[in-house]
Amino acid sequence: MSSAHVLSIQALEEFKGHLTRFNAQAQEILNAAEIEIRRTLDWLQERLNYWRNEINRRREVYNRAWAAYQRCLESRRMRDKNGNVIQHPCPAEEAAVQRARLHLAEAEAELRTVQEWTRLVERQADEYHRQAQRLKAWLDGELPKANAFLERKITTLQSYVAMGISSGGYVTTPPAQAAGETFVAAVGLAALGVGLTAAAIAVTRWLATDVRHALGAVGEELSARLVREQPGFQELPFDQPKHGFDRVFTAPGLPLIVLESKVVGAHGRVPFHPGQTRHGEQGSPEWIAAQTEKMGDPTSAQWSPTNERIAALVKELGSENIPAVAMVIQSETGLAGVYVRPSGSDAWQPLREGVSLAEALAGASGAGSHPKAAGSPERECGPESIEGMMGSPERG
Repeated sequence: MSSAHVLSIQALEEFKGHLTRFNAQAQEILNAAEIEIRRTLDWLQERLNYWRNEINRRREVYNRAWAAYQRCLESRRMRDKNGNVIQHPCPAEEAAVQRARLHLAEAEAELRTVQEWTRLVERQADEYHRQAQRLKAWLDGELPKANAFLERKITTLQSYVAMGISSGGYVTTPPAQAAGETFVAAVGLAALGVGLTAAAIAVTRWLATDVRHALGAVGEELSARLVREQPGFQELPFDQPKHGFDRVFTAPGLPLIVLESKVVGAHGRVPFHPGQTRHGEQGSPEWIAAQTEKMGDPTSAQWSPTNERIAALVKELGSENIPAVAMVIQSETGLAGVYVRPSGSDAWQPLREGVSLAEALAGASGAGSHPKAAGSPERECGPESIEGMMGSPERG
């Protein structure tokens, strides 16, 4: 009987919980949006009724003012001794007519404005309802299928564990490392080909922060795994700050190696272009120097005794002699690339490109293996070892 290598049942259970919370939050947002649309349309209808009534009232005021003005003119119309008509003015009544005419015109303008806004809001509401209905259909139809799929997989894995058929026993992965398994499930959902509408995209972006953090953790872990596969490479103890290095390694002839991870969209720039900071490109010697300054400063949030020792090593070697490795994930395609910046160089060189995250994570237990995505050309871009690309810094 073939064995099953169970990485993390907990990761699937947590992801299933995330889907359930996403469904609840998305439904809540849709309901809130519907209430707000209804409230706006009701308010506009109330204003329409108000200004229609106001026009009728002001027209009556105008008619009364006009009638009073005509009576005044009639009463003040006289003839002289020659029989000529002399019309004495009625300034007060004339002013009342002018005010009434102005107030009526204002009400008519307000009514036209409210009518225009009502038509605009109704058109936008109709468009929103079409898109929201598609999202709701996806939430009501496809999301339960995804939950059922995850439930079946969880039950199957739990059965493997209960039967004791995992080779060497099953392995559970802490939540921070389980981000990879979570992403594999996410890739499976993306494969459903659901065309999210603008409303769905807005909801997804609102909830996307934790997913991007998880993808960053995947890149970081895969980069670390790739380096650990190299003979003699060891990870150094390091208190990872919120901003700064992701991981640090050492190897024979390479006292310090910096690892970074980056998440880009489906149209992220290829080859790798690091992010720009005020201290230079991410992963550059200038950036490394700036980070180590903070790591060695007791007043900085990046300081710790462990980090201070690493900062001292960087200063001893010179930041220009510290190589870097970066894993770049395209979040919407599930593909990744590995890039190396050798010591003494500012240029990033591709090591591996077109790596399938799903297959890389699934095949992670096979040290030294390089899984490829079906139908996607994974490219081996460099020499056989990372060490061959990094150079060997000498201590000053």
